[in-house]
Amino acid sequence: MTLHQAASTSVNLRGLIFDKDGTLFDYQKTWGPWAVAFVEEISGGDHDLALDLMDRLGLDPVNKVVRPESPAVAGTFDQIVDCLLTGLPSHNRTDLVQKMIGASMDAPLAEAVPLKPLMTRLCAAGYILGVVTNDAERAAHAHLDQAQITDQFAFVAGADSGVGAKPAPDPCLAFCEAVGLHPREVAMIGDSTHDLHAGRAAGMISIGVLTGPATRADLTPHADIVVPDIGALPDLLAGRTM
Repeated sequence: MTLHQAASTSVNLRGLIFDKDGTLFDYQKTWGPWAVAFVEEISGGDHDLALDLMDRLGLDPVNKVVRPESPAVAGTFDQIVDCLLTGLPSHNRTDLVQKMIGASMDAPLAEAVPLKPLMTRLCAAGYILGVVTNDAERAAHAHLDQAQITDQFAFVAGADSGVGAKPAPDPCLAFCEAVGLHPREVAMIGDSTHDLHAGRAAGMISIGVLTGPATRADLTPHADIVVPDIGALPDLLAGRTM
């Protein structure tokens, strides 16, 4: 299937919005081991508490992966912290949010594909790029900096940027307003149904990728097209008019 087959009307695609975790960065390789280590740290050496928190958060402590049904997969950091607080009633919410964001900024990232050459190629082809994540904005900037691709993006929004969070279309529409594009000129690319729902609700093409916990069967009903990873985009987009 090509993008020519994915849309019924002709549109000149000019903008690409990327989700971050599970799209730019391989979700399980990056966040599975990190999440297990973070929960162990906040448990203060209490093994039973750590196992309880991992169960609440949908973590597999043996394989160090995040289960597909975990609220961490597509939820905001506030939602993830709220989940942890059900097992940590004595903890201060604000402190835990800041601790989680701070710790995540130094996470060892596994790029889904080599990002710098891909983003350079897409920019050279004339696409305006953005990132819309349910992570914190400062964490998003830290991760883009780590991958040395910050300068390639005209727009970066997190769940705390004041433009809403996925699956609402608001952050996608904020990208359009910021860069001067119509939603029909933009594709939303992500690994979760939250990403695809946000794109569709905004009136954009929705492209699913399989570098997160979701399967092709999970994404296909909600996507215009599903590809293995964002490395497929240059060939996919070769025919820019859909």
